[in-house]
Amino acid sequence: MNKQYEIARIITKNYISDEMIDKELSSLTKEEWDKHCMLLDRKMKESVKGLEKAVQENAMLQMLDNISLDSGISTTVLWIAYLKWLDVEYAVK
Repeated sequence: MNKQYEIARIITKNYISDEMIDKELSSLTKEEWDKHCMLLDRKMKESVKGLEKAVQENAMLQMLDNISLDSGISTTVLWIAYLKWLDVEYAVK
């Protein structure tokens, strides 16, 4: 069992199998994932702007759900892709 997948399932409350996650992650190109992740990043930052810390987590999860629905991508898979994208996008070089 992939620990990253397990954590993502708990966070998103979306209990899809490792096999389904792998299949969906491989279904899009890097460029398509970059597009979805950039959109999610921008929308999440916009959604928490001006909010108190106590409600920011719910706002971010709601935005994740919204982007997932709009794109047809599982919330768990989008979250995993987003975290991987963040590692690359914000890596100190």
